Amino acid sequence: MYSEAQETLINLFEDALVLGKRFKRDVYSNDFETYYNKYKDFFVNVNESLREEEGKEEVIVELARIIPTYVNEKLEKVAQKRKRELLILDYNMALVTYVLPIINYGDGEYRKTISEKIVELWNNNISNVAIQNATYESITQGFKQRLCYITTAVCENLGKPDNCYELELLRNYRDEYLLEEEAGRDIVKQYYNVAPTIVKQINKRDDAKEIYNKIWTEYLSPCIHLIEDDKKEACKEVYSNMVRNLQKKYIYS
Repeated sequence: MYSEAQETLINLFEDALVLGKRFKRDVYSNDFETYYNKYKDFFVNVNESLREEEGKEEVIVELARIIPTYVNEKLEKVAQKRKRELLILDYNMALVTYVLPIINYGDGEYRKTISEKIVELWNNNISNVAIQNATYESITQGFKQRLCYITTAVCENLGKPDNCYELELLRNYRDEYLLEEEAGRDIVKQYYNVAPTIVKQINKRDDAKEIYNKIWTEYLSPCIHLIEDDKKEACKEVYSNMVRNLQKKYIYS
C-alpha cells in the first residue's frame, strides 16, 4: 500500500503545482472536479483500508509524511535562499488550493485526520508561514468574498460593508491588473499565503482597531488614490510593501 500511496500522493502534489499556476476563480471548480475524480478512488480505498487497520494512527502519520518529505527533498537541492522562498510560496499555494481540498472532499472519516496531519508536518518542516487546513468549500467561499482578507478586515473596522466602493476598487485592481502580469501574480500569491495569518494575529491584540486604522492610512487609502489617478504601478509598490511589512511585523517578529 505504501509504495502506491507514495506515487499517488507525489503525483497529486505535482499536478497541484501545475494547477496552482493557473489558480483563478473562473477555472477553479472545473480543475478541481477533474483532478478530484482522478484521485477519488485512491482516497476511497485508503479510507476503507484504514477502517481495517489496527495501528491506523501510525499508518496515517506514514501517509501524511509522504508529501512533506518529498518537498523537503526538492528544497534541499536548491542552494539559493531566495529561490527556496519563492518555491515555498508555490508549494504552499499548491497544497492549500488543491492537495488539501482534494483529500478533504467527499465521504470518509479519516480524510480530515490525514489532511490535518499533513498540515502539522508541513508547518513544522516546510513553511515559515503557518498554513491552515483547506476545503473546496472554503476556497470557493473565499472566491465569493474575493479573498481580500486584510482589506476586508480594515474596511469592517471602519464600518464599511463588503460591497463598499473601496473594496470593490481594490478587488478590481487585483483582478484586472495584478493578476494580468507575472510580478503582480507573485504579489497576490504571497498575499493569499500570509494574509489570513496576519489578520488572525492582529485580531488577537487589544489594539487591533488602531492597527487596522494605521493600515488604512499608510497603505490602503494611498493605494485607492493611486488607482483613481491611474497610477497602477505606483499602487503595486505600495501594495507589495504592505504585504512585506505586515508579514515581517506579524508573522516573523
